[in-house]
Amino acid sequence: MTLPPVSERDKDSIARYLLSFRWDFRNEVVHKVLIDGGLPLWRQVLRFVPNPKERGRLLELGSPPFHITLMLQKFRNYDLSLTGFASDGRPEIRQTLTSPEYEEQHDFVCTCFNAEQDTFPYPDNTFDVVTWCEVIEHLTENPVHALAEIHRVLKPGGALVLSTPNASRADSIVNFLLGRNIYDPYHLGAPLKGSRHSREYTLSELKELLEGCGYSLDRAQDIDIYPPEGRKRAVFRWLLENVVARVTKGNYRFHLFVRARKTQAPFRYYFPDRLYDTGHLAFYMAPRHANVVFGENDVPHTAMGWHDLKTGPGDRRYRRCSDVGDIYLVSNDRLTSATVMLANGRGEAQAWHDNGGALVSLGKARFEAPEDRWTEVTIPLSDAYEPGNPLHIRLDVPGGVDVHRVTTA
Repeated sequence: MTLPPVSERDKDSIARYLLSFRWDFRNEVVHKVLIDGGLPLWRQVLRFVPNPKERGRLLELGSPPFHITLMLQKFRNYDLSLTGFASDGRPEIRQTLTSPEYEEQHDFVCTCFNAEQDTFPYPDNTFDVVTWCEVIEHLTENPVHALAEIHRVLKPGGALVLSTPNASRADSIVNFLLGRNIYDPYHLGAPLKGSRHSREYTLSELKELLEGCGYSLDRAQDIDIYPPEGRKRAVFRWLLENVVARVTKGNYRFHLFVRARKTQAPFRYYFPDRLYDTGHLAFYMAPRHANVVFGENDVPHTAMGWHDLKTGPGDRRYRRCSDVGDIYLVSNDRLTSATVMLANGRGEAQAWHDNGGALVSLGKARFEAPEDRWTEVTIPLSDAYEPGNPLHIRLDVPGGVDVHRVTTA
């Protein structure tokens, strides 16, 4: 029997296509429940993914169980790179999906890594699109790292397509008012690490996070993808979305969908107060770069004791340190110098390897920087410098100094 063609506009044909695939240990009942519940979401995701005339490259973050993968292959013109995060630490997830009815077989290979901590295993400016669907709510600590890596691997002008449940959706508000717990149950035994929701977002939080990190927004919407359960919930949903929202400016529909783009501007490590506890953030330090520009990537590279970001001579952004300012850099190259651009202070710039307390001095330079212009102070690094070992720049400055950037060579 010849099956009817699969159309992006025909949900029944897509459901039939997805249900036709078989793999080892497939449970047909569970598979049908998953597709019935997921298809409205997946179709909406597809509407946010551009379809280029010329073949492009797309990175799918969080590919298993491969339903969006199959739809991207079917309806969009991209070569796909697939990823996952296995709870057992394996470097790859391999899965063969076969559809006898449609005479298709796909041997999917997912590269596994931790999107919150690892450098993505792809070169800069590689992908036209990155899809990050139903993932950000599972992260436990730091979406900014993942956004930085997505920005790095996207081509200029490339698109990030993101979907996630809306933390302020009407159904959750109803459950809260009824005294029910709105949080996910524990996912004991889940094969994929971090399958439980850790932190959901409102639309305004997502928009602030993405724009603060340097993305431009093409589209950002809250969309109801499921009908309400019963008349009372339908009335409550209507009131929230059509009456209350006019007063609060809130977004109460079920799901959030965003398409953002990488611009020519550099990525900014932006940590909104609404998402990050400022008291704990003061202790956060995770140096990854050999150069630091204040207002772009200073937060993961600086220790405590820095004042708020301001704008100085030449419209350059800076922070002022207290009597002592500490900056940490990392480079796998052999460096011979570190240069600090600063203003309005006098003292000594020092370079060290901390080595867990066994300090090694690498160099130092005295300086006197006037208030009205930037001064570059270069610290020569000795042969004791070790590539890959964090480089600690300490500014010993009674009264403090304004710092715009630190570069290495």
